[in-house]
Amino acid sequence: MLKQKLETLSKRAGRHLSNDSGFTLLELLVVVAILAAIAGTAVVALQDTDARASAAAHVAMMDELDKGIREFRVLNKNQYPDRYDSIMQSAGALGSTGTVMINISAIDPADLVPMTLSTVTAAGEAAAGDTVVSRLSDIGITTLRVAYDTTTGTLDPAGDGDCDDYTGLIASRGNAVVAGNIFLSPEANGCGANHTIANATNVLIWGGGSERITGEPLGAGPDFDGTNFAAAQAGLPVMMAAGLGPNSTLFDKRILGGLSTVPVYRHVSETEYNRFIALFNIGTTNGTATPTAIDQVLLVAIVDGAGDTKEEELGEWDGTRNTI
Repeated sequence: MLKQKLETLSKRAGRHLSNDSGFTLLELLVVVAILAAIAGTAVVALQDTDARASAAAHVAMMDELDKGIREFRVLNKNQYPDRYDSIMQSAGALGSTGTVMINISAIDPADLVPMTLSTVTAAGEAAAGDTVVSRLSDIGITTLRVAYDTTTGTLDPAGDGDCDDYTGLIASRGNAVVAGNIFLSPEANGCGANHTIANATNVLIWGGGSERITGEPLGAGPDFDGTNFAAAQAGLPVMMAAGLGPNSTLFDKRILGGLSTVPVYRHVSETEYNRFIALFNIGTTNGTATPTAIDQVLLVAIVDGAGDTKEEELGEWDGTRNTI
């Protein structure tokens, strides 16, 4: 009798396990739907994570560059780093003519305006040669890297005369030229050369608004847009823009205070200049067509390769400014 009861219980248990040993189709569909909902939520939560992480890294780089330049100046007896990228191309003698490299720059052309350095006047220049050039030299800035716009073979890394076509040269897979190194020499896969700064040298002036850089609210009169000195209200900074590329002595590890890495700005296309930009105050507007040089050239700020300030880049990081 006991044996029969055990056999009966065993058969019932087997039937129960058989009935509950797997999922029904409906149960599987419910599980899949739940997993899909979780995955969708995760995608929404993590969208733009890489871009925002890059924005956070860019903010840190801007801070490090600002601090690095200022420390370099302290460690090198009031001398700033030299050999910045001019972000300009020259059609002839270096610096005699120049235009903004629109075809490889992600910065709004209106925010970087060419200006001849002799436009900025210094009080004693007539008598003693005290020009804005001499004031740049006083703090260690004597040389800019300028890229030739030429078809001659003297500055032609690819050997095909394409230094007049930066975009094509950079985009080509048949050479080692990249946008961030376009101001290197041809031997280093670039199109650049040194230019000694002189009164006739053209530089780029920041025209993206002074309040964005200094935070100082405007008074009476228009902001300086980089094109009309006389129309702007007096007392606004005239800021020279210069690229922080690998030629700069800021990244020469043999020099006291030299940084070890050249930062890259990644929110641009592969054919656009991907370095950060330093803004140096070289003069102030005075209601005339010739701004006045300041007594000592000063680093004001670092902007990224798209012309955004640190605060604007922070907006990309925290999602309040969706431009990435």
